Amino acid sequence: MSDATCGMRSTPGAPQRVTPTFAVLVLAAGMSTRFGQNKLLMPFGEVPVVRRAVLAALQSAVGEVFVVTGYQREAVVAVLNDLPVTFLHNPDYATGEMLSSIQTGLRALDPTPAQAAFVALGDQPLVPAWVFRRLAQAYAQRCGSILAPMFAGQRGHPVLLGRRWWAPALSLPRATPLRTLLQAHPADIATLLVGTDAVLRDVDTPEAYAEALRLLNAGSGALRTA
Repeated sequence: MSDATCGMRSTPGAPQRVTPTFAVLVLAAGMSTRFGQNKLLMPFGEVPVVRRAVLAALQSAVGEVFVVTGYQREAVVAVLNDLPVTFLHNPDYATGEMLSSIQTGLRALDPTPAQAAFVALGDQPLVPAWVFRRLAQAYAQRCGSILAPMFAGQRGHPVLLGRRWWAPALSLPRATPLRTLLQAHPADIATLLVGTDAVLRDVDTPEAYAEALRLLNAGSGALRTA
């Protein structure tokens, strides 16, 4: 792998001050075709999957949180409506793949003062808040203009995109995955080694959901739920 590894320790610790010029996009628009029902609304501990993912972003305190909705928009909003987030709707969720949700979010962020945007997944309920903070700190230390957590040699989410990459991401054809942009600019990507595989785990399938629940019940995903 040709991208650079950021030389920071990435273990949980006390929150540190980060520049308040970040925003978080939580993608919550997908149709859950591999799951068979809306995975974002499945119970995960005391809250639905998507609420837990959004709570981690909020508890990181790195910046304003935006939730990009699509499939079953009203149901997703209903389980998040009491939280301090901004909702964005992706009307192309059924045909645009994940990129259309990222583009919906980046267009909304363009007039804001945010200098970088986290792309987080609403179906990753085990990602801890400290991962967002560590990535924000690494960005502030100029480790890279694109940052991603890495565990066991694999890049995960959330991915942090500096503003200079928003226009190239917005110019990608809708059927193109974001990784096409990343693969074209490996020298601009820095990875932050993290001590949790939560950055790789989603709940795309019933089997993955069951495993994530097992880890949660075993104490591998401690997070306040309200």
